[in-house]
Amino acid sequence: MTYAEKQEQEKAYKEYEKNLAERFATSEDGEFEISDGESKEWEYLNKSHQSMEVADQDEPNTDS
Repeated sequence: MTYAEKQEQEKAYKEYEKNLAERFATSEDGEFEISDGESKEWEYLNKSHQSMEVADQDEPNTDS
C-alpha cells in the first residue's frame, strides 16, 4: 500500500469515526442505529486501520 493510499484510508477512517461520534452526541438517549451497509463499512475501515497500525509498528523507524 502506498503512502497516499494509507493517507486516504486514514482520512476515511477518521471521517467515519467523527460521523459516528456526532450521531451519538445528537441522539437523545445515547443510542442510535446504523444500517448493515454502514456496519460493514465500519468493520472494513476498522480492520484496515488496525492493519495499518501493525504495519507501521513493523517498519523500522527512519525518522532519526
